[in-house]
Amino acid sequence: MAPALTGKTRVHALIGSPIAQVLAPGWLTERMREAGYDGVLVPLQVEKGSLDWALPVLKAMPNIDSILITLPHKFGAIAHCDRLSERARVLGAINAMRREEDGRWFGDNFDGAGLTAGLKKAGHTIRGKGVYMIGAGGAGSSIGVSMLEEGARHLTFHDINANSQNTLLAKLSAAYGGRVAVGTTVPPDCEIVVNATSAGLRDSDPLPVNPGELTSRMVVADVITDPVPTRLLLEAAKCGCATRDGTHMLDGQIDLLFAFMLGKR
Repeated sequence: MAPALTGKTRVHALIGSPIAQVLAPGWLTERMREAGYDGVLVPLQVEKGSLDWALPVLKAMPNIDSILITLPHKFGAIAHCDRLSERARVLGAINAMRREEDGRWFGDNFDGAGLTAGLKKAGHTIRGKGVYMIGAGGAGSSIGVSMLEEGARHLTFHDINANSQNTLLAKLSAAYGGRVAVGTTVPPDCEIVVNATSAGLRDSDPLPVNPGELTSRMVVADVITDPVPTRLLLEAAKCGCATRDGTHMLDGQIDLLFAFMLGKR
């Protein structure tokens, strides 16, 4: 039987827009209950232009201990942190922030670590593999770093936003040299394909990659948690590809996020 919510229940928030597709509130609230922790993760729809007034309001509430961040706020939320992890500082984007004992807010990014953990959990190796990624936003930036840190042979990526693409290319090239490039098509020697965009949330969205460029030796992963599977993953399965959806990425992040939210490094 789930414990009753009371005035002592610690509150954690998840902000984004849209928000209806997120699964983390249920998953992490259940994890809190299993651990005997009196807390709840609440989804809040915060529109793009409202971040700079919404976050200060949430931070001012003493019973809110952490805030998870999804699209489109991963870059904007960083300005509301007092301290950052090294990976968040390099990326310039966060997907989680928490109140420290001294009252200051600490930001970190677990998107990439979650996706790579989900791939490895399914038995897919990353070291030595070629990766093609669509998206250079908050999730894509984090995933790109994690793929390269895990030993990917090469990362090619594309984003329709030229500024985002060029910014990430500069960051990754400085850190990983000749292992990074941009490109609009899936390289034929690629083994892992990742959609790190919101393309797929709606039935009318265009496919992020051309299914004709996929081969059966590729693993195709998507960050979207609803719908599952996305049209991209359905097309990839028709091509004989192994697939991983956004719930697998979230599953890979759960342990990391849970420890972070409760203040455990």
